[in-house]
Order: sequence, then structure tokens, then C-alpha cells
Amino acid sequence: MMRLTALLTAAAFALSACDVPQGQMSPKGEFSTPEQYSTGFSVAPQNVPSGPVVDNFARSFLDGIQARSITERREYCGYFFIDQNGNLRGTPPRSGTFAGCEMPAPTAGLGIVASYHTHGAYGRAYDNEVPSVIDLASDFQFGIDGYVSTPGGRVWLVDFQTQSTRQICGLRCVTSDPGFVPQDENNIRQSYTIPTLQRRFAGT
Repeated sequence: MMRLTALLTAAAFALSACDVPQGQMSPKGEFSTPEQYSTGFSVAPQNVPSGPVVDNFARSFLDGIQARSITERREYCGYFFIDQNGNLRGTPPRSGTFAGCEMPAPTAGLGIVASYHTHGAYGRAYDNEVPSVIDLASDFQFGIDGYVSTPGGRVWLVDFQTQSTRQICGLRCVTSDPGFVPQDENNIRQSYTIPTLQRRFAGT
């Protein structure tokens, strides 16, 4: 884990998370097409675990950092990886800002299987109960999955294989912000693609 952390620290930074104010489209979403987000390769090793094993690990890991993220009103981010003994691990959470979190770009050979980040505390002006277009695009760019927790306690899987995101557990399935105020809950879908997120953020 120390070797992985050192290598990641030396890598270039990549934007991993960016909440989008309600009624606005993400910066990438305004000018790009979905095809530009998938580069056709993956930094993940072959035969990596997937499904409930990783989903449950991600849910537990994110639940463990939700309270700090909410209290500090900042996002936290990192990667899930397979260590030299074949165990699923998480890199130490890197702190971000209220609406974003930067982390080193993943590279092949580090055992990285997915990114993770929190959406921090509730903000009335932010549509942060769903992943943003940038959240999906960042993972698709490197051919990995991603996990996102929200102020309302949802956990989303960004699925590179299906080029979509879906809820693996709903409202308050992990620690939620005590100040969270549900907004437009009936219009939060169980799954999204980049085009459907673009339409959501554009208000169409």
C-alpha cells in the first residue's frame, strides 16, 4: 500500500469529482459527446473482482468516511485496488473542496480496480444526489469503475462496462448529512448514462 501511495503521489493529477449546481450542465458535458469519454483501454488488471464483493466493500469503506466528509464539508477521494496478497484495499482518502476532489491519474500495474469519492455535505444549490458527467467521464477515460456516496446517503456505481451509473443502495443506506433536505426525489432515477445526466443538468 505504501508503494502504491508513493507511485500515485508522483503521477499527474486527474479531476475525480465535480458536483454540478442545479440547472447547469457539467463543463465537459456542454461540448463533448459520449463517445469521447471511452478510450477503449483499462488500467485495471485482468480478472479483477466485480459485483457484490466490490460493491459491499465500497459501501462499507465510503460509510466509514462519510461522517468526516459531511462534518468538514469537503469531498474525499481515492482508489480501490488489489494488494500483493490479492486483498481489496482502499488508498488513504485525499481531501478536496466542497464541490470537487483531485487525485493522481491511475496507471496500469498498480492494481487499481475503481475510484471512489464522497459528495460531502448537503448544499441546496447543488444537484449532488447523483454523480456528475465529470464523475462518469473520469472513470471511463481510464477504463475503471467508480463509487460515489452522496449527502443523502446513496451509493452509486459508475460502471465502465455498461457506460452508465446506477444506485447500488438508496437514500440513507450509508451515513447521511443530518441537514440533508430531500429535493425532487421522485425524479432521481435508478440509473443514468452520460446523455441522460446531461439532460438532467440542463433541465430538459
